Amino acid sequence: MKKLIKNSVITVLLTFIILTAFPATVFAQDFEPRLTAPQGEPYYTRELNAYSQTGYGMPNCVAYAFGRIYELNGERPLLDHGSAGNWWFINKSNDYYDYGSEPKLGAVAYWSNHVAVVEDIAEDGAITISESHWGGKYFNTKVYYNMSSHYGQHFYGYIYAYNEPEEEEEVVQGAYKMEEQYFAPQEKTCFTALEFSQSNNTIMNPKINSLLNK
Repeated sequence: MKKLIKNSVITVLLTFIILTAFPATVFAQDFEPRLTAPQGEPYYTRELNAYSQTGYGMPNCVAYAFGRIYELNGERPLLDHGSAGNWWFINKSNDYYDYGSEPKLGAVAYWSNHVAVVEDIAEDGAITISESHWGGKYFNTKVYYNMSSHYGQHFYGYIYAYNEPEEEEEVVQGAYKMEEQYFAPQEKTCFTALEFSQSNNTIMNPKINSLLNK
């Protein structure tokens, strides 16, 4: 029992020392893929969606992509007008977001007349996208190895509209802070029995109290 208590005390002390001496890293929240249809979230409705507000809401690939970017970033996307055939060129001419050929989570995949959002990238190169279709399916997901095979359209690349959160470091402060020293520094901290008996300090030589009170 004593050994168990001793080990517990040591564990607590070590944990306290580590948290006090070393900074704790706060990692950005993991990307959460959307693999199911929106269920009335404001990003996809007239409440926040620019396309829904003008009568071109889902099913519509740009209305969905607009809402998905809004949902991921928590702020209105810069790409808030134009059809699926315009987004690549609108983005490029206005320098809204970076773009390229490398798939990234949250990126807008762009074809000649269609957009979708990258939700997952597997180790074997499989890319899962989420999408909506004008006059067709409200929502669906698909897995591709070759993005150029999507509906036979020309694949331009990816618009990196998702603002991936950066890792932040937070220094955990110690639970206690030494404001003052417990003891004032002394030139001498070790005394002999003779020095104690000869001292007129009441703490060092309690006998002095009886002499002072006489």
